[in-house]
Amino acid sequence: MKLSHFFAVLLSGAVALSPVFGAAEKAAPAKKAAPAKKKAAKKKKAAPRSLAEEIKLATTPVQNAKRHAKRHETKKAYAAANKGKIKILMLGDSITHQWEYSPAAEVQKKYITPYNVLNLGCGGDRTQHTIWIVEKSGILELIKPKLVTLMIGTNNRGPAKATAAGIKRILEGVRKHYPDAKILLYAIFPRGANNKNALRMRNEQVNAEIVKFCNGKDIIWVDIRKDFLTPEGILEKSMMPDLLHPRKAKGYTVWGKSLEPYFKKYGK
Repeated sequence: MKLSHFFAVLLSGAVALSPVFGAAEKAAPAKKAAPAKKKAAKKKKAAPRSLAEEIKLATTPVQNAKRHAKRHETKKAYAAANKGKIKILMLGDSITHQWEYSPAAEVQKKYITPYNVLNLGCGGDRTQHTIWIVEKSGILELIKPKLVTLMIGTNNRGPAKATAAGIKRILEGVRKHYPDAKILLYAIFPRGANNKNALRMRNEQVNAEIVKFCNGKDIIWVDIRKDFLTPEGILEKSMMPDLLHPRKAKGYTVWGKSLEPYFKKYGK
């Protein structure tokens, strides 16, 4: 091969290869600049509310939440259709609501079904929700029960005095609607595994306040807390599986037995 021809071939190869090398260079990822470290935004803690503010919160009717709408609509229709038949009204949160759940079905047949009962308990309710039911829902105007049961407050998180103020307003609202009805005010049931549970201790503080609202005549204090516990104050899962709701037959039987004499007297 002539030298001149060799250089020509070499030169033509270099030209052909150069785009390949250029593509490789373009494909090489560019070094990314290290992201600037974001300073964690410091969340400002909300200033604690005063007792007066907490009382206002616990005593101000909450507008009907979406999760309540269907239940209240159904209950209102039932109340309208059974005006003269309903003799017992039950107010409360999920603990009352769950009388209607399947785990309590057999117990309900014995203690609730034989009577004309309207259960307005609703899961997650606090005092302000029950106040809405009593004052704003329009359901209570449709019936004239002889007996009203109330247990509410375990979902509230403010000071005991604020929750107690909410319960007092509920009692006043019920009394305004039904001057002659008997009201059973239940001590808030124990929750948590033992007496050191913070939420149980808070409920005990509320109970110490609301017992003062009872006179033993038209507002009757019903305290069955010890019946749910061992002598050592332990709440067992056989009684309340989640240490809050007496969902199974054992827990609701305790409650049912306490209701029975009043339901027999006022429920027919």
